[in-house]
Amino acid sequence: MKFRNRQLMFLTVPLLAACSETTGPSRLVSITPASESVALQMTPTGKMLRTSVTLTNTSAFPVTMVPCGIALEKKISGFIALTADGPSPPWYTVWVPICGFLSADAIALFATPLPPGQSISVPINVPVTQPGTLQFDGSPGEYRIHLSLTTQIVHAFRIIPHDLSVSDSFNVLAQ
Repeated sequence: MKFRNRQLMFLTVPLLAACSETTGPSRLVSITPASESVALQMTPTGKMLRTSVTLTNTSAFPVTMVPCGIALEKKISGFIALTADGPSPPWYTVWVPICGFLSADAIALFATPLPPGQSISVPINVPVTQPGTLQFDGSPGEYRIHLSLTTQIVHAFRIIPHDLSVSDSFNVLAQ
């Protein structure tokens, strides 16, 4: 019994000692916006945020995007009376897609596992809606994209935590 406890101690202590803020576990994915600044584009249906993010699987396991699992989040300072929806303040969800409008090609893109070390470009097309709603109003500011992601580790599917599945921030320019 003492031998087993000693073995456990020798395995646990180096693991705990090796973890700090700089040596903690690495992210499973990298999500990089196409540009640091984005201007809204005029389309026949109105203004739209058109950009993309590059999802790179930096883990040793396949990563899969959840269909309809894209959200646009905005950094909002000050007191905001919104319910917690996943991101931690000062980030708030301002847009999610309507799944019925996604094409079969888009759903196939999301459902295909991304192998380790591979990257894929994810198009982001967000229409501007009326001000005063909890939708994207096109206002300038700092934004980021959240992708709902899963991975399969040791034959079990795991959801990648919210804070580990968001893009670097980018700015929407004033128009």
